[in-house]
Amino acid sequence: MNLSELRVLFEEFESYNTRERVNQAIDSIGEGLVTIEDIAEDNYFPHNNKMYSMDEYVILHNNEICDRDEAFFCDGLDEYVHSDDTVRVIGRRGDTYLQSLKYVDDNHDFIYFDGDYYDESGIEWSNIVWVEDLGVYGYSDDNYYHEGSGKYYSFPEDDDDDDDDAEEYVRGYHNGSYCSLTFDNKSKYRIGYEIEKEDHNVKECITIRDFEERTGHQWRKERDGSLCDYNGYELISPTFEFDIDKIFEHIEGNEQLVAHINADISTSCGGHIHLSEQGLNGEEMFEKVKGYTPLFYALYYGRVDKTFSKGKSNRDLQNENEKYQAIKIHHDRIEFRIISAVPNVKTLKWRTKLLRMILEHPTNDVIKAYYNVDTKFTKLLKQTYSDEKLIELKERFVKFTKQFEGIEVKQ
Repeated sequence: MNLSELRVLFEEFESYNTRERVNQAIDSIGEGLVTIEDIAEDNYFPHNNKMYSMDEYVILHNNEICDRDEAFFCDGLDEYVHSDDTVRVIGRRGDTYLQSLKYVDDNHDFIYFDGDYYDESGIEWSNIVWVEDLGVYGYSDDNYYHEGSGKYYSFPEDDDDDDDDAEEYVRGYHNGSYCSLTFDNKSKYRIGYEIEKEDHNVKECITIRDFEERTGHQWRKERDGSLCDYNGYELISPTFEFDIDKIFEHIEGNEQLVAHINADISTSCGGHIHLSEQGLNGEEMFEKVKGYTPLFYALYYGRVDKTFSKGKSNRDLQNENEKYQAIKIHHDRIEFRIISAVPNVKTLKWRTKLLRMILEHPTNDVIKAYYNVDTKFTKLLKQTYSDEKLIELKERFVKFTKQFEGIEVKQ
């Protein structure tokens, strides 16, 4: 060390135990822990008789020294932890981020479930709920919501034989098991239907036990709070392997299903459709087909401004992911809530064919989606729309693309 460098050290420590601090600095410089420039610029910190460059080192929460590039600053602890002591946490929209393991373990806002850590928004996005009787977390779809307690359980809520006669014809809301129906396991896609009806005669044409018996205990028929108690019911299909011919052989070959799907509807009814792909989570599935969001707004434009199926931009659908938005992103699928009531089996089949077209021509680009609709989808659309109505549909596609995505589509 030359004379000018020593002068820097003595000037830096003139008000301290000068010789002792200078010797510590010399040793630290010799070990490569700090530079003379760091000391001159006050860019260092002392620790256990050593001096460390603030550019290269930090003090961990356990008072150990760590290379800065191997450390993680935890805002919750307001301290550094070693990168080896961090975990990945699933948050909003299924995004992951690093968090201190100590902070996660000490904080009740995080949970560990099925091999992953989740924060509060990640729990909600992934549809994870507390299962009261088991004392553990589980997916809402795999458990049962009890209207009486407002909690989830691993078993259905008991029917009350003393309730009104409606209990003989429908189950309680989400009071039954979800079924899956695979045909030949050739399709990587799966589809499921929620079909809301308000038709007293059909509702009470068969008891719930006989309905379940005649539909192979694969379909659910239950109450829904958005429908009239007197005549309302919701059908929930199995999660089908996406094979249109086999799905509708299953439906059309069952007179009870046909009667219930062809029953009367009201403006309170909806026809949600769930769609998934093997190997993709809900966010990835949405990203694959989100170019067609304006198409759904154009098809079901009367529901775009409704609170139960609110239209939003693709970005807001992903970032906000509220329960009652037009397309809900679940942990393992997407749900098209914007779709209106199902008047009959024929319409249900047409909508299924439309989704198959979308899966055959997936895109996250709204302009490409429009030109697919303008060309490849024409034959299918003409099964339902006259030439005049088809022009109006495409105009609405353009309108909603501009309104929600801020993108001009040239017709």
